Amino acid sequence: MRSSFRILAVAAIALAGACGGGGDSTSPSTPSNPQPPVIPSQPSTPVITTSVQVDDDFFNPANIQVSPGQTVTWAWQTSTLHNVTFSDGGSGDKGGANVTFNKTFGTTGTFTYNCTLHPGMSGTVLVK
Repeated sequence: MRSSFRILAVAAIALAGACGGGGDSTSPSTPSNPQPPVIPSQPSTPVITTSVQVDDDFFNPANIQVSPGQTVTWAWQTSTLHNVTFSDGGSGDKGGANVTFNKTFGTTGTFTYNCTLHPGMSGTVLVK
């Protein structure tokens, strides 16, 4: 009888250990508060280029530098509708992949642009 009790006790302990809450690292989990997409950080020093990509809610690079007389091309990498609007009234309302907007900068200065459809989506063109 004592032998049966020991076997039963060992089996109960083994069963309790197998049912423990150790967790399984292979089971997927869904975060309770999804994080927004990561937007590339913009350098504080303007990038010398004449090309800007228009992507989902950001310009890349957003802050650029060109010489007077150069033309900058904004190229859409997304089908989402965005625009490129300058305080001097120049703008390009575009949407769709492989669409472009061009603006020539004839004078020196810093020109701020933004997408009026998406707050916080902005950049600068430094002409010097």
